[in-house]
Amino acid sequence: MIGLFKRVFTAAAVLLLNVVVLIAAAEWGAKAVLKMARDARPAYMPTYSDAEYSKLYGTDDPAKYREISTESWRMGDTIYSPFVEYRMTPYQGKHFTITEQGFRPNDQAPQDLARPGRKVFVFGGSTTMGSGVANSETIPAAIERALQAAGLTDVQVFNFGVVSYFSTQERIALERLLTAGIKPDVAVFIDGLNDFYYCTIPDQSSWNERLVQLTSARSRQPLVLEIANRSNVVQLARHLGGDKSVTVREWGSFCQSDADVAGVVQRLDTNRRILDGMAERLGFELILVQQPVPTYHYDNAKRVVPVTDEMLGYHANARRGYPMMAAMRDMGSLWTRNLLWLAELEPAAANAYVDMVHYSPAFNDIIGRTIADEIVKRGIKERQKP
Repeated sequence: MIGLFKRVFTAAAVLLLNVVVLIAAAEWGAKAVLKMARDARPAYMPTYSDAEYSKLYGTDDPAKYREISTESWRMGDTIYSPFVEYRMTPYQGKHFTITEQGFRPNDQAPQDLARPGRKVFVFGGSTTMGSGVANSETIPAAIERALQAAGLTDVQVFNFGVVSYFSTQERIALERLLTAGIKPDVAVFIDGLNDFYYCTIPDQSSWNERLVQLTSARSRQPLVLEIANRSNVVQLARHLGGDKSVTVREWGSFCQSDADVAGVVQRLDTNRRILDGMAERLGFELILVQQPVPTYHYDNAKRVVPVTDEMLGYHANARRGYPMMAAMRDMGSLWTRNLLWLAELEPAAANAYVDMVHYSPAFNDIIGRTIADEIVKRGIKERQKP
């Protein structure tokens, strides 16, 4: 009897061990497959020929921008961050870098938030962060170059652009820095495109679906379902079943009516009014930039590579939103103090966009120099010692 019990116990133990090893192997394999799926080039990022790269970037070195494009999609790799819901994942590449402090360096000189001297913080979405261009070719990098050329050699310009951020998240991001005792001399907010991409009031970010799923799992689901929700095997099964949320983190919405468009305008306008009050009370300069978009005052026939409305997706919302804002500005009902209206700005000769909505290096340089001119005109006071 004892011998039979030992054999049964041994068989059960071996079976259990095999099951555990099998589950562990399945989880490891599923994690590896998901990593490949998440690291694969997104479908919305087109593949260009060398000739098209040369035209889009105005370059005789298409290989460089092919490398940049390969790295640049890492902008979609984000991690949780309190209040703003997510931030850029720290990453060190050849052309694309995100520091542990959450900014993209300009690759002109070492940057340090703790270093004494005047500072410019630039907030925005992926157009500000610089999708498709090198660290040194972003709008904030162009601002820094122009300020240094104007003699402001002690000024550091920090690129706090984050993929898919819109005005609400950017405002909160600045508030978090301010409450931590990190105050800029100038804060620049480059907005318009992403506010209309997220045509949803009350606000929802691109992480909304993920956070809803996570909190629902913790608060309502049995333990076994919560464990399953965290399983790589289950995630892989969802991915293979067509659930794009497993690998794609960006969620927008179409404006269905003029009331929807007006709601987005009110959100952006209200956030700008709040920022203006913060700047006035806390003592820093504020520049609110209405950024150029390809669906307003831009002839898309100029594009060197054609782009369809279907490719623009939710970014097509700006086609309805920008004329409404322009009309409100003309009527005096739009907040215009500290507003730098660049909606009609575009390069005279160079190509403007390297993909559906992101600016070329030449256009980034024009936008950056225009903002720098405004900063110089305002004057940056010497920082007072505490």
